[in-house]
Amino acid sequence: MRAMIKERSEENGMERWKAVSELRTMGRPAVEYLVINLWDSDKRVRMAALDALGAIGDQRAYDHLVKMLDDPDHDVRFASVIALGKLGDTRAVEPLSRACHDPHCYVRTIAAEILEKFRLQIP
Repeated sequence: MRAMIKERSEENGMERWKAVSELRTMGRPAVEYLVINLWDSDKRVRMAALDALGAIGDQRAYDHLVKMLDDPDHDVRFASVIALGKLGDTRAVEPLSRACHDPHCYVRTIAAEILEKFRLQIP
């Protein structure tokens, strides 16, 4: 797997995006490689990594997903909020509450929706 990542890192953004999307199918063993791709220069790669991490649902990704709420790109922040929602970890209530004050309305809206879902799940 390391060779695949190294080999892919030399390709253009679209190829890196495809590689990250393929990692999603590997499940939990791919988590550390997906986390590495959260800091790719191409936002499509970062978003694919966030999507995969949310879908896999491994708690090891939690801290990294929270850090991505500070990404300069609103699409990446949006994807991070969704990934935190998929993870379902109630520790995300505080970071999602902060995301409700994001400069971009889509990020604020999805953060509020996910927080509401969390509130309905907490007894």
